[in-house]
Amino acid sequence: MDEEVFPIKKDFERAKDLITYAKDRLILIKRAYEEERRYKVVEEAYESIKESLTAVMFIDGYKTLSHVKLIEYFNENYRILSESEKRLLDLLRKLRHGVVYYGEKVTQNFIDNNYREILVIIKKLIQFVEEKIK
Repeated sequence: MDEEVFPIKKDFERAKDLITYAKDRLILIKRAYEEERRYKVVEEAYESIKESLTAVMFIDGYKTLSHVKLIEYFNENYRILSESEKRLLDLLRKLRHGVVYYGEKVTQNFIDNNYREILVIIKKLIQFVEEKIK
């Protein structure tokens, strides 16, 4: 295991809390989309995905502080996302980083072309985590 991914005690309660937050963000994503607040769609979508992936790690008994390693861990251990979904997830990570740290803009074209697939990814991850918690 990579030294940036380290073992911890499995924590199902924390995973449940995180998935609750991930689900709550769906409402914020939809509202931001309706209000055409593109940067907020990206921020909330990525945070929802990050919370879902972090929940998986808590269930498995691992933790990382790296967003890149979080995504790598999930993709290496689970075959849930298609290759195009994996690419979109990584693009969301990069866009969110640019928005949050550099004030970069998100184009309406990106949102129009990817909004539905973003929601599919989030719902797929939430469902996966909920099944793992059972």
